[in-house]
Amino acid sequence: MVGFLLEQKHHVHSFEIDWPANTAQLNVLPKNIWLDQGHESNGVAGYGFFLGIFGMITAWRLRKAGRPLKSLTALAVLQLLAILFTLSAFIFVFVVTYQTTGQHIREPVASNNVGIDYPEFKWTPETWMKAVLDLPLADQGKRDQINSRVTNMVAWRWMLLPLFIVDCVAFGVTVLAWLGQRKGLGTVDKRLEEEQKVGLMPFKNRFLTPRGTAVRDDMTEHGVYTDIHR
Repeated sequence: MVGFLLEQKHHVHSFEIDWPANTAQLNVLPKNIWLDQGHESNGVAGYGFFLGIFGMITAWRLRKAGRPLKSLTALAVLQLLAILFTLSAFIFVFVVTYQTTGQHIREPVASNNVGIDYPEFKWTPETWMKAVLDLPLADQGKRDQINSRVTNMVAWRWMLLPLFIVDCVAFGVTVLAWLGQRKGLGTVDKRLEEEQKVGLMPFKNRFLTPRGTAVRDDMTEHGVYTDIHR
């Protein structure tokens, strides 16, 4: 979408409109065009790309190392942020799109501002190009090109929904792996405690008589047993 807008602005410059009364030129972009939602959506895509690389590296390290990794916790936090980021972008894009839906390019305003960016209303690239398609464009090839680009813009807007679903699924998988890691740590700690207890038993048994009720006092001068009854 960004490439298309830059091409229109720097190479096409204007559209020829066959108004009923006369033919006039309309600048390819309006004066008030909202591009923030495009930047935010591109940010979501870029964040998801690098997060995917980090996730694959973490999974590879976890499988190869066979031990708990702190990067798994970091991955879960980053994926939670990705969910919030994608959700905010999804809401923002749809809000600004529907706020500018239903607007039309009026002939009197366009005819009085030839060579000047259309000043009325605020637009998104999608809603502006849809309004251009409602005009009697002189070039049918240009109409077909704009129509194709508008389809891409609509698909790009809805693409945020599957991205959000993928973020949620990836976060769920990471949380399950993190819980499994925590459970494994608890099992290891418990086993170590049991091994330590078992390891201390021979040391304790050295000081017990066969009856298990007396302790031999080798430090006594007479070398006799000192019975300590429990």
